[in-house]
Amino acid sequence: MPAATAPQASIRALAQQVRKAGSRIGLPLVAACADISSARPALDEEGTPVGALFDFTRGAREYWEWSDLALHNAIIAVVRHTAEPFYFDRGTIGAWQAISLREDVEKQARQRDYDVRAAIVAPAHLPGPTIGAVLWASDGEGVDVAALYRDHAVALHGLALRFVAACDRASHGMPDIGFHRLTRREIQCLKLAAAGKTDGEIATILEVAVPTVRFHLRKASAKLGQTGRLRTVQRAAELGFVTTRQ
Repeated sequence: MPAATAPQASIRALAQQVRKAGSRIGLPLVAACADISSARPALDEEGTPVGALFDFTRGAREYWEWSDLALHNAIIAVVRHTAEPFYFDRGTIGAWQAISLREDVEKQARQRDYDVRAAIVAPAHLPGPTIGAVLWASDGEGVDVAALYRDHAVALHGLALRFVAACDRASHGMPDIGFHRLTRREIQCLKLAAAGKTDGEIATILEVAVPTVRFHLRKASAKLGQTGRLRTVQRAAELGFVTTRQ
């Protein structure tokens, strides 16, 4: 049965909402990335890089053309590790919860700000997994960004999630959602495989034969539509059946 859906807004229409949301609160400059793992910028329906739909600072006017930006940027480093919005205030990063930053990240945030003085950053972590983000910024002084964050972070985060999801859908299409009817034993094998256990170690822990472990992992691979142990464990983690955390 098809799910009921609201009319889908275009990427350009959502970009306009993103711009207006920032302008209303005094953060009129916007940067957006739909997939930090990709060196190629996401495109809208007309083939325009989504970053070009917004105005940004003079110091990073065409940042989407910098293929290695995500590799050494402090803001992106934080985006990789948190799904909650956070703010940037003249080199300082804050959020609802305390964020533990390593010294090199703090140093980079202070020294390389690309003319951004204040900003609210909304990460968007999608299944797949895809990580994107939208940043609303000001290059002027005197912005009380902590207060803006307190009042508007929730709404901005929802808008960022919708924008990044629209970009992801334009690039990869809609996922075909169905059940993956894994058995309890298949999930046990996957969890132990995700923890780095070999087939022999899994067999010892579960008190079964090694061929039995391999049988369950092959069955899990087929149900998840994957081939190979690594891809199967990765997909199981993406879907929330297992965790790769130690």
